[in-house]
Amino acid sequence: MELRMIAEPAGFETLSKADQIRYVQDLWDRIIDSPGDVPVRESHVQLAASRLSAFRLDPTHARPATEVIDRLSSKAR
Repeated sequence: MELRMIAEPAGFETLSKADQIRYVQDLWDRIIDSPGDVPVRESHVQLAASRLSAFRLDPTHARPATEVIDRLSSKAR
């Protein structure tokens, strides 16, 4: 999967930040309408499979998503 920059649409820079965010949210909503069409790197699939296997072997090491997000948020500060 090649990553490359895509030119922003004409007039995008003149939109307010709130409108730019709405534009991107609307664009994302269009993308997720067909999640099967979104490419996923094989390394990501393998990592997810590995983590799922580890969870199934010992679910006591799992942490709620909210706990992980809080921990990551506090590190970013």
